Amino acid sequence: MELRQYQKDALNDIIRSQRRGNKNVLLQAATGSGKTVMASAFVKHFVEQGKKVLFLAHRRELIMQCSEKLDSFGIKHGIIMAGTQGQFWFDVQVASIDTLRSRSITNKKEELPPADLVIIDEAHRCLSKTYLQLISKYKDSMVLGLTATPVRSDGRGLGHIFNDMIQAPSIKWLTAQGSLVQATYYAPSIPDLKGIQSSMGDYNSVQLAERMDKPKIISDVISSWRKIASGKKTIVFATSVAHSMNLAESFVDIGVRAAHIDGSTENDERERVLREFNSGSIQVICNCMVLTEGFDCPPAEVCVLARPTKSLGMYLQMVGRVLRPNPGKEFATIIDHSGAVYMHGFIEDDVQWELDPKKPLSIKERKIEREKEEALIVCDGCFTAYTGSNICPKCGHIAEKKSQYVAVLDAELGFVDKATRAVKKKLTYVPEFRAEFYAMLLGYCALKSYNTGWAFYTYKNRFKEDPAYRDAQPIKPSKECMNYIKYLQIRSAKSRKDK
Repeated sequence: MELRQYQKDALNDIIRSQRRGNKNVLLQAATGSGKTVMASAFVKHFVEQGKKVLFLAHRRELIMQCSEKLDSFGIKHGIIMAGTQGQFWFDVQVASIDTLRSRSITNKKEELPPADLVIIDEAHRCLSKTYLQLISKYKDSMVLGLTATPVRSDGRGLGHIFNDMIQAPSIKWLTAQGSLVQATYYAPSIPDLKGIQSSMGDYNSVQLAERMDKPKIISDVISSWRKIASGKKTIVFATSVAHSMNLAESFVDIGVRAAHIDGSTENDERERVLREFNSGSIQVICNCMVLTEGFDCPPAEVCVLARPTKSLGMYLQMVGRVLRPNPGKEFATIIDHSGAVYMHGFIEDDVQWELDPKKPLSIKERKIEREKEEALIVCDGCFTAYTGSNICPKCGHIAEKKSQYVAVLDAELGFVDKATRAVKKKLTYVPEFRAEFYAMLLGYCALKSYNTGWAFYTYKNRFKEDPAYRDAQPIKPSKECMNYIKYLQIRSAKSRKDK
């Protein structure tokens, strides 16, 4: 198998790092860049030197994917996994981390396979107890980690394990080269996540499932999909098993061939569903924490995010499932019902990854090229999220300044300009602007996890009346709205200081 030039460069960088004395090296490579291909080439490099290799993964699909790639390189290997016949005489072994722990650490029924090189797929998981136990058994071996997202769920780096990190080209570069397809974004709604606690750097899974698994939200997901992506092969990420099943049933109710899988789905049933999804017999597949990693299906065009997450890694893993090119596939479609695009930005935004395990990667530090919150525009006509212009690239709708709704001047009411001492006419806003401003305040509440009472009183403070918009849905605050909120915060801070 012929490697691409950037893949060769990454492997050479790994070898150079090893020669500098770095025993544990992490390879960060975007989803779709060919991590398993690069790892297989590195395995061949070691085998040709008469050395032994152990490849570790945590899921059956990843193990079989690695086995197929090793076959394509002509590398003979054994598989250590429940339901397979061991072939321990080969110098290369591909192992399930759970099977190896059970057989060789917990029960000690089998000896650990010898290895000069240990490769860990989805290495952002390597700080779990099981991986740490296993790594400690191979103190004299080189460890190579593979991941698209080299951080824990709380944003901290993996420096406890790895001495050096090699970074392959970014998603932006791969897209420009045609190795990945361009992503288009739709953000029809922002979920109300106020009051949901955090756990392990992300939302509490139980509370999140209770909040998202509502008929109204599921209805929004279905209706948005019908408008934006009807007929396209779609992966839906849900917050819980029940949520995923309810979403799948809702798709079936409108005549769409849909299925659900989760971690407890039997292997035969899971393989059948994935096989039929690949072939097109199933159009929509809903899942809970199964397809976030290691699932390759180039024909998949649409990613529906019905699972909010604070984790940048989780967001990138989910969206990455639909970026692989395929004949006839012009672009990937992201339909965001989770607020992730607002929180994390576009998937092609550059991220400065670090190994530092003490300092979490903050949202502010992710904004390398631009201030995403100010640059992101959501089209009022078709909900496409975009930047760089006020003209929607999808439908051509022109995004105008929100001040277009300022239509009437009231000469009887006014305020005094402190600089000129002159009385200026006060602006009176038409109902459309008032309703939209209240929806933006609700959007700010959702982003900051505020109680909606804050939006109520902030609106009343500005317009001197109670908001009468019972059906208002949260939308992204405009720059003008953010400036007003900042003004209130400054005024409040000065007031406290004066007291």
